[in-house]
Amino acid sequence: MKELLYEWNPWWNKECSFNEVKRDLLNRLTAWVERKEIVAVIGGRRCGKTTLLYELIDWLINNRKVPPENIVFIKADDERANKENLINNALSEYEKWKKPKGRMFIFIDEIQELNDWQKTLKRIYDLEGKNKKIFISGSNASLLREELGHLLAGRNAYFELFPFSFRECLRANNITVSNEDDVIKNKAAIRNTFADYVSFGGYPEVVLERDEKRREELVHYHFDSIIFRDVVKRKKVRNTEKLVRIVDLYLQQISSLVNFSNIAKLVNLTTDSVTEYTKYLEEAYLIFANNVFAESLKKQFINPKKIYCIDTGMRRIVGFTFSQDAGRMEENITFIELKRRGYKTFYWAEKNECDILVSKGKDIIQAIQVCYELTPENREREIKGLIEAMEKFHLKEGTILTDNQTEKITIKEKTINCTPLWRWLIS
Repeated sequence: MKELLYEWNPWWNKECSFNEVKRDLLNRLTAWVERKEIVAVIGGRRCGKTTLLYELIDWLINNRKVPPENIVFIKADDERANKENLINNALSEYEKWKKPKGRMFIFIDEIQELNDWQKTLKRIYDLEGKNKKIFISGSNASLLREELGHLLAGRNAYFELFPFSFRECLRANNITVSNEDDVIKNKAAIRNTFADYVSFGGYPEVVLERDEKRREELVHYHFDSIIFRDVVKRKKVRNTEKLVRIVDLYLQQISSLVNFSNIAKLVNLTTDSVTEYTKYLEEAYLIFANNVFAESLKKQFINPKKIYCIDTGMRRIVGFTFSQDAGRMEENITFIELKRRGYKTFYWAEKNECDILVSKGKDIIQAIQVCYELTPENREREIKGLIEAMEKFHLKEGTILTDNQTEKITIKEKTINCTPLWRWLIS
């Protein structure tokens, strides 16, 4: 155990210096350092959770001047570690070895790999919470909803981490957008980076890799890692071939409406099985199914779902290139960015359609259409769907996000702001 702890905690033996891309979520985490609650960072595999925890440790040591020996990091997914009672054994060894004085900061990475971790954390929190601050990470959304909410209700705060936002992607490429002068000066670089972001997505390793062949390999590796480690292994899925076929169908229909019964016929499964597999994919942060806005839950349940993916780079699994369906890729980016910002969303479908409704509490606060370009062929359709949603929810302003068009449209005392998606993403 000592050797593993030594390896997991390099700051015990050398100066801590964080040189990775700073994540926007860090500022929200630091605001919870002084509080007692267990802080959970939940997100898909390879989106940067471990690196974010290291970034927080760097902040504690260099900004808050926490002694390095008061911080312990436990990697629950390390195959060399004995998972049985790992937290207690690691903490016991650590405290005997380092003899920390004052408040301790405990970090446990990929905690879903352990059994009965909730009971262990509850005991530490209830008996020693004032002196032991706990941060955990996990790669499965059921951890967020069920396991944290069962024994640790009221004792935790959770934050979702996604692959790089476009702003973080610009930061990774040393492109500054802190004011309008920066945007004007760097516009060509911003546009080039945005095209790359649509095509390859925002997984940190993919963004930071310069070799295109290696980037393709990383996208496939991330896909396989999620499917086989977080879905097949965790959920004990036997029919792997049909699961992968379902994912392929979803990736081909990004930002489109799908009916589970139709998918079931295509893969020769029951509708219930497709529904269950889709739930697994959502819990693993690979696929998201957006509901239609309806007053009744039954209508939401029976209507088609609009399918999105965690990262547009995943579309390359089924042979996507930038020139194909770029508008749907940009809608996918919009949806994920709204999730990143903490909003719940729906789509609108009555006489006309609106791509995304943004809710805050019980209120719809924004209506958004996304298309690659407003043209004479689609202009009336896009505007009519947006106006219909705006009238339904008494919105004075609506938004159309495009690849690079700017326009203000006034209809029936309502204003539609047509804005480039890349500008909206850095706003």
